[in-house]
Amino acid sequence: MLAKRTSVGAGFTPALISFFISLHLFLPCLAFSQAPPSNTEWQSFERRVRDGNLSDQEGEQAVAEWADRLEKEFPQGQFQKDMSFPLRSYSIKDVGGKSGDGYEPEGYRFLDGNRHRGHPAQDIFVRDRDQDGRDDLTGRPVEVLALADGIVLSTFSEWKKTDVSREIRGGNYVWIYHPALKALSYYAHLEKVFVRPGDKVRGGSEIATLGRSGKNAFLSRSPTHLHLMILSSRTMQPINPYPLLKSSRSNGTCFRAQPFTCGAFAGPVHQAFTF
Repeated sequence: MLAKRTSVGAGFTPALISFFISLHLFLPCLAFSQAPPSNTEWQSFERRVRDGNLSDQEGEQAVAEWADRLEKEFPQGQFQKDMSFPLRSYSIKDVGGKSGDGYEPEGYRFLDGNRHRGHPAQDIFVRDRDQDGRDDLTGRPVEVLALADGIVLSTFSEWKKTDVSREIRGGNYVWIYHPALKALSYYAHLEKVFVRPGDKVRGGSEIATLGRSGKNAFLSRSPTHLHLMILSSRTMQPINPYPLLKSSRSNGTCFRAQPFTCGAFAGPVHQAFTF
């Protein structure tokens, strides 16, 4: 018996055809939304410093080489200097201490890594009395924002209080290079991290949510806070963030990462660079 001949498309309902068309249109957009693999050389350098696996001589040479390389590859004029307060819905009044006196740079050396001394940073405290990592007023995680336009150099998001990573003082963190400021910013004690090395971020765009990660930050004696440090990209010497925070834009009006829309999916777009 001869098999019954069927025409092309037989058995395909209009709904099924519509699904395949939607899938065909969606896939290219999905690929665009995923940043290509980026170079993590600076991150590798930072890990060696953090873990004490780099000699002072090697480290000093690498700091000088990276300063030249970053300035060459990311021209200052392509980035804005405007600064945004790094926690959404918070302000300068939430910085710990009095008029920024929590900044104590004495004894700090970048090359000391996780064993560094001093406190060359400002801590910004949030409303979290029950220490669940959520804002007491909104019940939502607190958004951590990029201080200014920049390039993400390094991220860490594998901190756990139950393994060896618990010794990392900053917990989960992000490093960003700001060409217009010739400085690096470091955001510590994060929960979720939304960026990765090579991403270009706009000042005021969300890069993470605040958490309680870190050797001391997860302990009940420590109020939930963002640890913000700024270093000169040329020398890796600390810069007091307080004057910059005082002059930063209110995050009620700062830039929000523009979303892409693709079917039912949406999210922030980050342009990725390889360096």
